[in-house]
Amino acid sequence: MRRPFTVAHGPHRLHGSTWSTTTAAVPRLLSLHGGGAATDHRRMDYLLQPLASQGWAGAAFDCLGHGATGGSLLGSSLADRQAQAQAVAAHLGLHPAHPPLALMASSMGGHTACQLLDTLQPRALVLFCPAAYTPAAEHQPFGPAFQQALRATTDFASAPAWSALGRYRGRLLLVWGTEDAVIPPAVIQGYGQAAVAARSVEVVKLPGVGHALHAWLQAQPAAAQALQQRIASLLVAAERD
Repeated sequence: MRRPFTVAHGPHRLHGSTWSTTTAAVPRLLSLHGGGAATDHRRMDYLLQPLASQGWAGAAFDCLGHGATGGSLLGSSLADRQAQAQAVAAHLGLHPAHPPLALMASSMGGHTACQLLDTLQPRALVLFCPAAYTPAAEHQPFGPAFQQALRATTDFASAPAWSALGRYRGRLLLVWGTEDAVIPPAVIQGYGQAAVAARSVEVVKLPGVGHALHAWLQAQPAAAQALQQRIASLLVAAERD
């Protein structure tokens, strides 16, 4: 069952949903969407709903400039997205003493999820075609300055997400399409190589699939079910750790 919620963030209200079979369940999964203008927190419904039915309550929200939250992307930033996610996590009762079992994130959200690893300490991390950024882009407002910082990036070795992932001791699952024209294969490989302390690293390659992984998966029920089962197995293992 999906239930909406709102969270204050400065002058804005962030809109999101929880998925669970009980009204009192604290979410065990927190999902973060990507940076595309048309994306929103409902993009992973097809995964969060079946996982909730198996007992893993989930939550997701629309970042500023997306979905029901609305507003403008201009003026927000990667650092602000991290603050938004922290506000939502606090509202949901997620913190180091009561951490989420897993973070699930797509594209730009993968960067944010890694930035939250030290704070939220999830046992599992599921990243879909995660993007990487340099420290110079972290506080640049979305818009021309941010795009200029991206165009100037040729080396991601200093990516904050990779530094955080290097300290992570949980389980990592990377999902990406082999025809992704947005995220270079070297960035995906960099995520896997950065997880030097992880308990396990698994990679799911989707041949012939581009950056719009979730749209493709929703149109391929068998592939979506196989991935959902793969994630469920990861969660079971993480619960036992």
